[in-house]
Amino acid sequence: MTTAANICSPADLADACALVRFGCQPRLRPLGIPRYRDLLQRYRMDTPFRNATDAAADGLDLDVIEAHQAEGLILHPREGSWLSYRLKDHPKLGAKDRLVLGLAHVAIAARAYPTPADLEEQSIKRISLAEVDDFLRRLTDRLREASVDADGLAVAHPELQAAWRVYAKLPPSRPTPTGRLSESSTQRVIKEALDWLVEQGMACCANELGPGHYRLAHRFRVQVREAAASAAFTTLCDLRRAHLTEED
Repeated sequence: MTTAANICSPADLADACALVRFGCQPRLRPLGIPRYRDLLQRYRMDTPFRNATDAAADGLDLDVIEAHQAEGLILHPREGSWLSYRLKDHPKLGAKDRLVLGLAHVAIAARAYPTPADLEEQSIKRISLAEVDDFLRRLTDRLREASVDADGLAVAHPELQAAWRVYAKLPPSRPTPTGRLSESSTQRVIKEALDWLVEQGMACCANELGPGHYRLAHRFRVQVREAAASAAFTTLCDLRRAHLTEED
């Protein structure tokens, strides 16, 4: 039964939609925007308003993952949502390019968060182009071994297998005459993946640590946690943990 206390006014509904609008702009930070900060605090404290905001997000095929004091309303588009990002929608990427870029995205996540505990820990992770590239290249043999089972039969991860085969054929870094990374180098692909995370408010450049260094935001960790069941991520995390065990 709906009670008067749970009914939102038109003004309340407008505020709920405004909060979702803020959340759809992931680079905005509530601490610098008073209205965003106030609406976020209201979401955290006012159950009817929270329900109205969740319903507004639901209508856009979005799930509210977290209302973070510093990073704002963290939204996750459902699979197939018109707001979801798919590599196949990228107008400039061929099939092989999509495979390698997808592998780079998964590798960044697996390199930073190889264990369930890492996905819960809120410390800021730092990462670099060279670290991700080295991570993938050192795991090439392991990926090849993981592509077949104990009986020598192919494991059903064809896209992962195809991706690392293409990746292994590319040079790590090929500078152009202007000093930029060549489009055909793996570090250029990793940079594209990390720069996209920056655009989405999930990372930031850490140039003070050196060229090609980034910090991964809490928002990225939360998004990875939502997608942690993917076969490719699980495989790379298993290999990453095995490598860490050998290092110890």
